[in-house]
Amino acid sequence: MGFGGYIGNNSRQIDAAECERTTREKHPDLLQDDEYLVFAFQGRAGKGRDTYMFTSKRLLLKDKKGITGKRTAFKSVPYSSVRAFSVETAGRVDGDQELKVYARGVGRVDIDFENDVPVHLIYKFLSQVVIQGKGSGKDTAGAGAFIHDSDVSVGEDTGVLDLVGSNFSQIDNAEVERKLKSRPDILLNDETVEMAFQCGRDSFILTSKRLLKIDVQGVSGKKVEYLSILWPCIKAFSVETAGNVIDRDSELTLFLNLPDKDNRAEGFPRNSRTRCKIDFRDGNADLFAVQRFFSDKVLGVDSVQHSQYADGMTGHHDSGSDSFLAWL
Repeated sequence: MGFGGYIGNNSRQIDAAECERTTREKHPDLLQDDEYLVFAFQGRAGKGRDTYMFTSKRLLLKDKKGITGKRTAFKSVPYSSVRAFSVETAGRVDGDQELKVYARGVGRVDIDFENDVPVHLIYKFLSQVVIQGKGSGKDTAGAGAFIHDSDVSVGEDTGVLDLVGSNFSQIDNAEVERKLKSRPDILLNDETVEMAFQCGRDSFILTSKRLLKIDVQGVSGKKVEYLSILWPCIKAFSVETAGNVIDRDSELTLFLNLPDKDNRAEGFPRNSRTRCKIDFRDGNADLFAVQRFFSDKVLGVDSVQHSQYADGMTGHHDSGSDSFLAWL
């Protein structure tokens, strides 16, 4: 047990079967008869009073209160209420790992882990039980060792101007899918990558199951956040084409109802996860294909045959208006 883990309240993995046995002994009516624990963690590097249990049906949080700890709160978060989740791997300086679960009615649940906890398995388990439904993640805890590759980028290098402006370029779907099913293995077996974009080391990926953002942090790139957002979270979307020389990028904005903690900063939305904005490098992303993709996901697939005006825009360069007054 590390002193830093105790002070930082980083959770350590404990035996799930033993935790289930003691839980049923102390609280016989807490778990359902057909419910079982897949993962169990204890706070304060394994020496704390709080316990986090991932069962076959819910995320169960045991929170002891007061000096004596006699008062105990049990919070149940059914997987059906989860709308997004993310894991963040350990960095060189920041050695702890993080899990964030965004659930309706609860908001965001944060759990910090010791750096030896297999957060990839928790991420894969949540992908199964949240996206595929209860009972689908029963074999996750016994999965093989995780191979983490801090170089998660795929494709060509990003230009300096695009890095400064955070402009994403479209990259090969098949290559991204191959990499995310091997190093690291975070996609489901029947999940396919339908569109993928990259800016520097960061990626914005649209799969058949979710929206996946990969944020590589720090100089070394060892700390990586994998954020999954389910399609029902997207309530509206907009696209904006590129302008002239000064404004050379096109834009996608997603309007979300992601249950997150309140943002009290002046001038910002009350909820910090109500917007998701992605800039695309003009000519390196099929903006109207992106618009069509989100239309199919949010509105439903169009049942009418495409018109002659709905041709793909791959490689299209928006040169803007010929008038020098177009910027007004």
